[in-house]
Amino acid sequence: MKNANLSKCANPECGERFKRLGDGKLFVRPAASNGKQKQKALWLCQECSRQFDLRYDRQHEEFHLVRRRAA
Repeated sequence: MKNANLSKCANPECGERFKRLGDGKLFVRPAASNGKQKQKALWLCQECSRQFDLRYDRQHEEFHLVRRRAA
């Protein structure tokens, strides 16, 4: 998900468009202290955020969509 952006849900199988904060879940990777990486934000819509989370892989510098564990 290196090229995903905030305009739509980060789940590639979902077409929901980002409309406002509060609907869904926002994930932010902080900027690197060395200035090489800029801050990046991704969003999961409300429906997808019930089933998935985003995890950041520092080694590959990308987010991964992971299924949430059942409670």
